[in-house]
Amino acid sequence: MQAAIVTGASRGLGLALCADLLQRGFTVIGLARQESTALKQLAGHHPDRLHFLPADMADSAALSGLLAEALTLLPTADLQQLLLINNAGVVAPIASAGFYPTTELLQAIAVNLTAPMLLTDALLRLSDDLDCQLRVACISSGAAIKAYPGWGVYGSSKAGLDHFCRHVAAEQQERARPALIAALYPGVVDTDMQATIRSSDPAQFPNKERFDALKRDGGLSSPQQAARKIIDHLLSADFGQHSVLDIRQLPD
Repeated sequence: MQAAIVTGASRGLGLALCADLLQRGFTVIGLARQESTALKQLAGHHPDRLHFLPADMADSAALSGLLAEALTLLPTADLQQLLLINNAGVVAPIASAGFYPTTELLQAIAVNLTAPMLLTDALLRLSDDLDCQLRVACISSGAAIKAYPGWGVYGSSKAGLDHFCRHVAAEQQERARPALIAALYPGVVDTDMQATIRSSDPAQFPNKERFDALKRDGGLSSPQQAARKIIDHLLSADFGQHSVLDIRQLPD
């Protein structure tokens, strides 16, 4: 049996990841603050293989217990492969240093960096008795390596996520049955996050026009396209060879 735990599952890329995994025969546990109508509809088509758990990725103290609860929904004795896809993320606050709203900054770090670290930590700690292959994908961004004025919080959180994956990959090499992990850049995907970017203040985000043009000129990939490439790679023999990878560099 193959199973996956996906954060940010209610919409956008997370919803597309759940749908793609279900098509491939996976049992999926979707984590999100609320169960969207689209996720409910997807569950209606796969009532025995899609489970939803309400989860606030900014509630750091609850995440270890949340991962443990997710595992109780799976027939762990039958598991051959278990995936964790740390997909949930926020782009706000879009602002230059000197203008950061404190609450938004703390929430962004909690969602984009702390949550993937805690969920991955909990999975590795709680999986000692599981006789299955573990693979962890953390959805990152090219903003981790390129500085965009106004994205200091977002880019810094993603840079931290990349380096976390490098550390875990190095640690797992020493284990008899290593878990595989990688931070993946999905490219520019047509999701609600892009809508947030396009609604930002140009004075705080000078590159706004570039993202307006990508939407206007059809330069965004669909969530379904990005999900397919992510999961194709996640399930491939090459996954884990690079701890940080832009999926746009992979062949179609």
